[in-house]
Amino acid sequence: MLIKEGIEMITLTTAYVFCVVLFASFLQTLTGFGYALAAAPLLALAINPKDVVMLVLFTGLLVKAVMAWHTRREGCFSNVFLMFMASITGALPGAFVMAYISNDMLKIFIGIVLVAVTVLMYRQVTLRIQNHRIAQAVVGLNSGFLASTTSLNGPPIVLYYMNEEVEKETIRANLARYFVLGNTASLVLSYLLGTLNVSNLASNVAISIPALLIGFWVGEKAFSKVDSQMFRKLALGVISVSGMISLGSGLWNWLH
Repeated sequence: MLIKEGIEMITLTTAYVFCVVLFASFLQTLTGFGYALAAAPLLALAINPKDVVMLVLFTGLLVKAVMAWHTRREGCFSNVFLMFMASITGALPGAFVMAYISNDMLKIFIGIVLVAVTVLMYRQVTLRIQNHRIAQAVVGLNSGFLASTTSLNGPPIVLYYMNEEVEKETIRANLARYFVLGNTASLVLSYLLGTLNVSNLASNVAISIPALLIGFWVGEKAFSKVDSQMFRKLALGVISVSGMISLGSGLWNWLH
């Protein structure tokens, strides 16, 4: 009886992981970001949270690598390298801030900023940028800061490209390359620190690969049918949701 229940539980967990990864892969392919935002909290309901972090990093790298290859004519690593290097620098003050400021207060602040910026973008408010290299460095710093404090490193990059009215194909292609660099760096660091447990990942990665490919295929089909205006609305929608989640979780923990 116990063996049967155990098998049923494993089967349910397997199906759940498959569905979550498929959805996250679809969202990532359609908008260019949001994989960790969708996958991490949902997977944490069924898997050890420590394993979730590594699983999301590894499977996220796989789907973003597929996207980078698929969009090889639309993006270039040199376009995002400055932002990536700046993000590493930005992660340092983020780690420092986490040691001295309440995590909940930080989430509230970041949530308010993300929601406010999203509203401004919806209203077509844009900034005139004179020096794009400085702007990219600032964007990268903010992305790195958010990555080390809330894991929401995608919104600054997306908002920058939208402000510049870059085509949706280029936005998605460059985001894929930025995240490939970021995920690779995180996995290498985890390996060096001894926190990357490959044996714990093996079974879930095996489940995730077909889900990733199906999610990518469906997302690619949907992306081809989405015009620039709809893409903008979808991307801003994902950012606003991430901001509200950050704000809501911070307020909930602070009030309780």
